[in-house]
Amino acid sequence: MVSCAVANCKNTSAKISKNKDGITFHRFPRDSERRKQWEIAVNREDNWSSTSSSAVCSEHFNAEDFYLTESGLRRLSMNAVPALNISPCEASEPSISRIELVDVHPTDSEEVINLKYKVRRLEIIAENRKKRLNLMWQKKRRLRKKLQRMKFMIRHLIRNKQDTIGRGLLVSPVRSFGPT
Repeated sequence: MVSCAVANCKNTSAKISKNKDGITFHRFPRDSERRKQWEIAVNREDNWSSTSSSAVCSEHFNAEDFYLTESGLRRLSMNAVPALNISPCEASEPSISRIELVDVHPTDSEEVINLKYKVRRLEIIAENRKKRLNLMWQKKRRLRKKLQRMKFMIRHLIRNKQDTIGRGLLVSPVRSFGPT
């Protein structure tokens, strides 16, 4: 399990999913000078030092600190230093994980970029509706099975009651008082 090294951040790999939440974890640099910059930036106590497993989540980097590889992977640039949402006193700023990824080319016009963002939002809405629809179908199947079981139990109870009446085993709850 990886935890974010920023003092007030509660993100861990156990609670956060890269695919669902869009948050990634990045290890401290091996270069001692850059490592020291990161250690100062994460706002920990004075005597704290990072280990080989220390990491910072993507919530603390600017969007400009990331680049996309040719295969579409999001990577952290070499000169990136954590700068967002470090102190609990500062207002929370939107980070890369809250910005939807859209393939923007330098030749795209503003209108094309806006349309790409709109398409991405509609894709997300469609995905969410598809998930809800699948959940509704599952619920419908479960309710049908439950209804079939209840119908079977009712038929069984009716048959049992008729059998006991037919054999004369059903005793009338009426009692007589006094001598007869």
